[in-house]
Amino acid sequence: MRTPMLNMIGAGSTSRVERRRFCGFVAVLGAALATLAISGCTGRPATPIHSLEDLNSPDMIIGGETETVSLRMGAEALPKAKVNSYPTPMEAYAALHAGQIDAVAYDRPPLEYAAAQNEDFIVIPDVVGEGHIAVGAPFKNRELMERVNEFIKQYKEDGTYDDMYKRWVKTLNPKMPDIPAPENPINKGNPLKIGNDPQNIPMSFQESDGSWSGFDTEFVKRLALYLNMEFEFVSLYYDALFPAVETEKLDLAVGNLDKTPERAETMLFSDDYIDCPAGIMVLKSRWQPNLKTGETSAEQGDASAETAPVEAAPAEATENKSEATEPETTDSQPAETEAAQPKVDVPQEADVPQSTEEASSEPAIGEAQPVDGDASNAETGEAETIEIALPEIEAPEADAPNAEAP
Repeated sequence: MRTPMLNMIGAGSTSRVERRRFCGFVAVLGAALATLAISGCTGRPATPIHSLEDLNSPDMIIGGETETVSLRMGAEALPKAKVNSYPTPMEAYAALHAGQIDAVAYDRPPLEYAAAQNEDFIVIPDVVGEGHIAVGAPFKNRELMERVNEFIKQYKEDGTYDDMYKRWVKTLNPKMPDIPAPENPINKGNPLKIGNDPQNIPMSFQESDGSWSGFDTEFVKRLALYLNMEFEFVSLYYDALFPAVETEKLDLAVGNLDKTPERAETMLFSDDYIDCPAGIMVLKSRWQPNLKTGETSAEQGDASAETAPVEAAPAEATENKSEATEPETTDSQPAETEAAQPKVDVPQEADVPQSTEEASSEPAIGEAQPVDGDASNAETGEAETIEIALPEIEAPEADAPNAEAP
């Protein structure tokens, strides 16, 4: 969920358009989230946090991804706190782990995934706002958008949405189900161009073999099958998706787009396709919630920890509903997974690039190379387990420290 909110980005600013081909970085990130150690953290004083209100102080800093509605909502809920923004959510997570900030405000599903992968994080129970995540399209595609809304209604009613949310947000090591391409597409040879933003784990990202994965990816594949249409992904940096839709360079955009009244004046939006409230994540070692009468600190902490997954990924992903589930786990018995996370040597401080400008070159929107939407089905065989060492570079500095929400 993103919106222009901090003074670093404003009207007339130049969009940074990038191909987000960072398979190695995604592989490192997923494993690093599971292996970060709080013992190595340095930075701000680790004062206890008893409630959301404790964060509403001039001594506290909340961070999040630049231009996000969730960061704006966090700033509005905590008006006394300072606000730092970062180019990506991963860099905000690293800053939290390094003790540079006190909390991360972001979409709750990705926060829950991050906390599930790293036991040092916890998403507190409070919801600081409700987001509206939708598919975007040019005004000329009204008829297509009607079909999109038909699909959204159906996949929520038949249980597909619930299965997908459980798979991608509540499950360790989720696996992309095998979803066939349309056999006789009505647009054969003229695929839909669907924009995506592959920086947002677990919504949309690339596996180490280059195949697309995540909630949004599964959503697009199921939508294409429903529409009986071919598609190809056009991967753009997030803030480039909106002008690409407005100028009709894309047929659809599925990239965690948050619809707002202002944006609805320049493009079409579908019905909400995922429930996406804004949440707050803190270090578990600092979270000491106010106790109820007769309740121990451990019991209260367990009650507030809504982020831990309850089962491992099924042995085989199916096209529709996941039938194979594992027994529920407790804090003393973590969920087992079939495929172990890659081993990562993590430095004492969380390390990420200083900015996204170092990641890749910046082609114009029209130069983005489309990726075949069915590429993930092109390769077979078992993935090789590898060891990846996280590069020793310093935790990021915030893009706009102490910025205020509009």
